[in-house]
Amino acid sequence: MSDYIYVKDRLEECLWYRKTWNRLTYFPMSERLMVSSPSALHGSVMGTIMGHLTSVLETIPVPMDTVIYRTFSANSVIVESVRAIPDLTVKMCTRGGRVGKSIWLMESAFSQSDSDAMRKLNAYVQDIPSLMVVGKLLIKQGQQYHSPGSKGSAALRLRSSNLMTQEEWTSGHDADEFEQVVVDGHTWLMLSSVEIHVRMRQAGNSKIELNDTDGNGYAFGTLFPTVNLGDINNAFQRCFELVKQEVFVELESINADRALFDRTAAWSPPCPMESASLRSALVYGAWAMAYDRYAHWRTTFQKKPYNMTSRRISTSHSGNRG
Repeated sequence: MSDYIYVKDRLEECLWYRKTWNRLTYFPMSERLMVSSPSALHGSVMGTIMGHLTSVLETIPVPMDTVIYRTFSANSVIVESVRAIPDLTVKMCTRGGRVGKSIWLMESAFSQSDSDAMRKLNAYVQDIPSLMVVGKLLIKQGQQYHSPGSKGSAALRLRSSNLMTQEEWTSGHDADEFEQVVVDGHTWLMLSSVEIHVRMRQAGNSKIELNDTDGNGYAFGTLFPTVNLGDINNAFQRCFELVKQEVFVELESINADRALFDRTAAWSPPCPMESASLRSALVYGAWAMAYDRYAHWRTTFQKKPYNMTSRRISTSHSGNRG
């Protein structure tokens, strides 16, 4: 733990680390440290899921000083087997907001590998007894990204112009081209599939069963290449019922008025998650990430002496002026 804190403190002093918004994950048992960088692609989709959860949970008819739900995209988890920052956290806060417990966590397997995301989910399940739901957004690329480099035809063509704005860069392209973003002859992003996996705690179980993919405790949906969120929305409805049961537990612990029980019992989630909004988030995230890759490559090129020939010619000319 002391090594983790030391590394974290040193990185936070580093300007590069603060600029890139990297996230650390540390597994104390194996002393393994992981660094991942959130992207516009997974952040856009995960942000839309978080917005849906927030809007639904806000409709539970209990006073805020009794129960309130907080959603986070960067909330630290520090437990025995892992120190991490999940991509999505829902906390159930009680006692006037003074006490909060994690009930819903999600990770994105894009800036980190699928196996690393599952390892983190397993650690959460083992060490956070209040957890009712865990999920994973799995984004797969059709091919590994490679920058244009410095000498290829695409690189020479792109280097001949100034850094383009996002509007300039995407002009002449249709939004539906997000699955394979090719600009100026270079492929900046190629998607293969986008999946959502959800696992929830079953009645009578003290923990979520991550390995059970057959029963009602697991759901799977897709955003790309096809959109199929029926099972995910049904699973979310069951998850919200779990949340409602936890509200009853809290109301009983404070001897709440019977009217609160009745209102909570009558509550049901107002609407399913809209596939159109998630698809729109995917389109935006794909184009934004592709542009970020271009902008990063272009600004890196400006800082490095790629064009050594022109530099030598310039030096030679200055010497002839004497």
